[in-house]
Amino acid sequence: MEKDVASFIEDMTNEKIEGKTVSSKLATVAKDPAKAMQPVYDFVEEQLNLGKLGYGELTIDDADAVIRLETNLINLPLQEPTRISKMISDQDKLPVNVYLVISSPFVNQSGLRIDEVSSADDFIGHLADYSKTMNEWVAEKLAAVQENKAKKAEEAAHEAENKPQGTKPTKAKTTKSKK
Repeated sequence: MEKDVASFIEDMTNEKIEGKTVSSKLATVAKDPAKAMQPVYDFVEEQLNLGKLGYGELTIDDADAVIRLETNLINLPLQEPTRISKMISDQDKLPVNVYLVISSPFVNQSGLRIDEVSSADDFIGHLADYSKTMNEWVAEKLAAVQENKAKKAEEAAHEAENKPQGTKPTKAKTTKSKK
C-alpha cells in the first residue's frame, strides 16, 4: 500500500485521518495489555482493509500516557504534521507503515517512543502474527513508565524531606540614595 504524499499531508493537516480512542487505567493495561489494546489494533486493521489510513489510541488516565497504533509514511507521530511535511514533501508516493507510539513524560527523556511494527501490506490480515510482539512492546514501555514515575515521586519526596523547615524567604531591602 502506497500513499500520495501531498494528499497525505493535506489529510493529516486537516485532521481527516480517522482515529479511535479508548481509555483505561495503568493497572488494567499492565495486567492484560492484549485485552486493553485489542480495540486499537482492530480499528487500525479495519482502516487498512478499507484502504484508509488511521490510528487507534489508548489513553492511560492515571499515568499521563497515550499509546497509539498508527499508519504513517514516516516514523514521526501524526500529531507533528509540520515536521512530517518538512521531511517528506519532496516525495511523490511513499509506502504506508504501521507504528507503535507512546507519549508520556515518564517513558524516556524525550517523552516519546515510536517503533515500526510492519508495512501496511504485511499488517493486513496478519494482526494475530504481530499482536504478541506489539503486546510485549506495550508491556515493556509501560514498565518503564511505572519505574520512571516511581523514581520521580521518590526524588520529589527526597527533596521535600531535605528542604530546610521553618525558613521563610527574606525580602530584599531597598535603600534610597541621597542626592
